[in-house]
Amino acid sequence: MESQLRKLHFHRYEFKYTVSGEVADTVLSTLENRMERDSHSSSEGSYFVRSLYFDTASFAYHKQKEDGLQSRYKFRVRSYSPDPIDPVFLELKGKQDCLVYKHRHIMPFNGFPEAMAGGMGKLCSFVMESRGCNGVGRHFVADCFRNRLSPSVVVDYSRTAFENTANPDFRATIDRNVIAWKAGRDGAPIGAPEDLSPGFDVLEIKFRYHLPGWFHRLTQSLELTRVSFSKFYNAGERLWMANTNSQLNRMVERGRSWPL
Repeated sequence: MESQLRKLHFHRYEFKYTVSGEVADTVLSTLENRMERDSHSSSEGSYFVRSLYFDTASFAYHKQKEDGLQSRYKFRVRSYSPDPIDPVFLELKGKQDCLVYKHRHIMPFNGFPEAMAGGMGKLCSFVMESRGCNGVGRHFVADCFRNRLSPSVVVDYSRTAFENTANPDFRATIDRNVIAWKAGRDGAPIGAPEDLSPGFDVLEIKFRYHLPGWFHRLTQSLELTRVSFSKFYNAGERLWMANTNSQLNRMVERGRSWPL
């Protein structure tokens, strides 16, 4: 894996926009001319992303986003193949005021599915015993036992990513076909999927210090407006919160006996 995927710590600003049709084509063309494709892109120019998100039985992480808390975080396991291969990443992603941070713990895929199938206690042991377990892993395990975390939603999408070797602090991604499922106790997708991006793509700009002037001019010429688009939150809204019975069933099931 290249350095971008193996990088363990990020602190940056993230702006999101929804684009479609000719606007999406113009954005893609501009990024192609101004930046380079991410080195992990396939021959088609994109790569697969799967995120397994965790939450409490009462959806505490989801409600933190809903309430707009300026200081919040969540945990997810991220992989980059439909048939996962080494490694997978346990990620702590959070927000402190306007600054977004992400910290990672690298884990082997070998043994991960079996740990997930064995319950959260088994997963915690797997995390702690994995080589180089860092503060992310320890924080995750502590939250698992303190807040009784369990799998909540799975989100898949295709990502086209751009980077600029002259300005490594600026990165742009376009996410397409964002699909979400409820997550079973073993973290696998269950039930019918939900399309989270019908008819549009999600453009995301990530930067540490300032936006390039050319991108600012692009947003003005296309009249792009920043939006709040959390894949985790939207998946939870569509899959759990939209159905009271579904929401209550998960709260009772996961809250009654934590899956050790």
